[in-house]
Amino acid sequence: MSKFLFRIARIKSLGTLIGLTFAHFPFLIPIKKIMQNKKVVSFAHPAATYPEHVLIIPRKIVRTVFHLSLEDFDAIFEMAAKIRHGDNRDFVLLINGGKRQDVMQAHFHLFTGNFAAEKGLTKETYSPFLFSDLQDILVEQYVYGDPFSLVFQFENGAVTMMHFV
Repeated sequence: MSKFLFRIARIKSLGTLIGLTFAHFPFLIPIKKIMQNKKVVSFAHPAATYPEHVLIIPRKIVRTVFHLSLEDFDAIFEMAAKIRHGDNRDFVLLINGGKRQDVMQAHFHLFTGNFAAEKGLTKETYSPFLFSDLQDILVEQYVYGDPFSLVFQFENGAVTMMHFV
């Protein structure tokens, strides 16, 4: 059932409906919820691609990452940290945008592993302390309409880095 709903969610014209459902009626969605609060909800990805693949979605209608506020980003990163708390493995928080975004509701992929090392990501990295300027960085990188992935790599005992793919 959840895979069927995931296919429906990928219909671009239903983005607002998906956002409305997560904003006000997340209890109606037959998903395996991991955690939720007033700002975000997280659940096991219905078509997981990565180990321990979790989706974190803002509980408001917001089609793309460009429409998220600093408060939204803070809530998403806080939830990611709570989900991974006590786990010493590397993990990733990934955002797809442009043509790489399948569902027209801003969402973040959280999964274990060192995606940056696997993909050889070494260029265009930024300190994680630039979250307040994240929208400016996205626009600076000319990714507003282009397909992109923004990868936040959390390595055990190392500084978190941000990579554009």
